[in-house]
Order: sequence, then C-alpha cells, then structure tokens
Amino acid sequence: MPLNLLFLDSWVSKRAEGSGSAVAIAGLAAGLRSLGHHVDVLRPRRSLGSLDVTRMAYNLTLRSRLARMERPYDVVVGFDYDGWALRGKVGARYVVALKGVAADERAFETGWFRIKFGLYSAMEARNARSADRVFVTSQHSRKVALSAYGLSPERMRLAPEGIDATIASVGSPAARHDFSVLSVARQYRRKDIATLIRAVPGLLESLPQARVRIVGDGPEADRNRQLAVSLGVSHAVSFLGSLESVDALRNEYERASVFCLPSRQEGFGIVFLEAMSHGLPIVAAAAGAVPEVAPHQQTSLLVSPGDSQALTKALERILTRPELAQRLGTAGIERVRGFGWPDAARAFLDGLRD
Repeated sequence: MPLNLLFLDSWVSKRAEGSGSAVAIAGLAAGLRSLGHHVDVLRPRRSLGSLDVTRMAYNLTLRSRLARMERPYDVVVGFDYDGWALRGKVGARYVVALKGVAADERAFETGWFRIKFGLYSAMEARNARSADRVFVTSQHSRKVALSAYGLSPERMRLAPEGIDATIASVGSPAARHDFSVLSVARQYRRKDIATLIRAVPGLLESLPQARVRIVGDGPEADRNRQLAVSLGVSHAVSFLGSLESVDALRNEYERASVFCLPSRQEGFGIVFLEAMSHGLPIVAAAAGAVPEVAPHQQTSLLVSPGDSQALTKALERILTRPELAQRLGTAGIERVRGFGWPDAARAFLDGLRD
C-alpha cells in the first residue's frame, strides 16, 4: 500500500552551496516516488540571510506549520536535527534520518565551527531520541550515533545512500592519460584537502605533468589556496570553486584520471559513488565510512589519515600503472550498480516495516 510521507528539510537545496545532504534527501524522495509512494517536502518559506538562522527559524515554526497542513501523513521524516523542537509530536509516525552525525563531524572542527557543531549535536540527539526509528547511512555512523546520542540499538536501521543519476555515468572506464587528480568536497577541516595539497610536491617530483583540480568552496578554501602557494605548487593545483552546473561537475569526473579525497571523517560519501560511476580509481584515507563505500584494494587505495607521503605514493601507483587503474575503475563501476536511489528507498522502507 502506498505511503504518504512528509520530509522535514531545512537544508540548502543547491548542492553547490551545501553538501551531499542536499543530494541525499532529494535522491531518497525521488527513489520513494519511483516506487509509488507520495512524498511532500516541507522547506523554509524564505531565506533569512544566514543558513543557520534560516534553519533555526524553520524548526521553531514547524509545530504551527504542521498544525495547518490538511493532508494526513503516514510517516514524517526529520533529517539530522530538523524536527528537534517537535519532540516527536507530529500526529503521525515519526522517524529521523541522520545523513551525517554532527557529533562525529564536531570532533574534527575547531573554534566557532566546533561550537556550532556542538549545538547541532545537542539538537540532533534530542531529535533522534524522540523518533520511532533512526536511520543511518553506514555502520560507522551507527556506531558513532549509538555512542554519542545514547540511542537504543533496537530502533536503529541502516539505509545506505544512492547516487544522483544526473551526475552518474555508469559505463566502461575510459582510458585517461592526462595525469589529472580530481577532488570534490565542501572544504571543511575534516575533509582534509590540506593533506592532498601537501602530497603534491612529492607527486610533481616523479610526475611533473600531474595536475590537481579541486571542486568546492567552504571555510577552509582560502587557507588551502594559501597552502598551495606556500608549497610552491599553485601552478599545479586549480581551485574551481562551487560548480553551479551539473554538466560542469560531470565533465570534471569525465576528464580526471583518479579521484582523491583524504577526508578524516565521512558518514557515507556520495562523491565516492559518483567517482566510481565514472570508472575512476579512488585514493582516500581509511577513515569513517570510506572503507565501507570504497573498499581498499577493490575500488580504492586507502592510506592512513593525514599521511601526505602515503597519499603521494598511492597517487603515483595509480597514475603510473594503467592496469591497476583499470582494475579499480572496473570494480567501482560494478559496485556502484547496487547504489541506485530506488535501492536506497527500498532499504528505508524495509527499516520502516520490520
């Protein structure tokens, strides 16, 4: 029987301005609709300038907005901390989907961002504890959420992310000879783009023609640009900023030889699915959920977090060994076939019904 679902989502809707969360929420909604279910998304009425202020105002006005809604819903889904002020009182079954675990992200931030993610964590914990079911995207996130938020294991369910069909390009891995390294990330400290930049001097010693292209802005972007200048590698590192066009992002995947994101924390990592769909071998840090999404020696070469020398060697191996790049890329294409949004939606529905 088709379900009527309401998504509570205050996250920024444009991927270029936000993160993989925007992609994930839209993808899950699309997957559920493709299976015959009805999904409405309740979003902020207007931007109040600051994303944080907009999201807070959205949550504080949710109760009155829900009271005025006429459609009866079977399930209301709060994402991350959206819904925290409702205390689970929504007039329907209430579940929470953690697209990231703020407590996990907070551990890798400093200063104001650490304070802000601490607030996120408190709201997220309250939200999750009020829910009938709590969905996480990886075993890593499950472990962290259980520990940080004091949740009951019996209420937790696993529903991995899917891949955005507008960016994916599942097919045979292309032969690439331009020694181009691609990284795609919202540049928070935990994404550790700095370690990738520190790997570039060593990479240029053996492969002077190598080039690194970094897609995405964020609070660490200026610092990372300055690091490239101080290391004398700014000629080999291009900071492309946020790409508004999906076609432009797809083109970056298609022109690259290897994908590299040495993040120290990932609740899942949709960008790894995107890279695999384009037949790209992956170099990353063995941290967070990355080994679950892109297994070492199967679709990727994983190194210790923060180890720029090991990152250099892994990139060199892939860029100088076409047979290795081909093997990892082919395995990635096969692996990503099981991560469509309808697959993610089925896992979500199974978690609701069991």
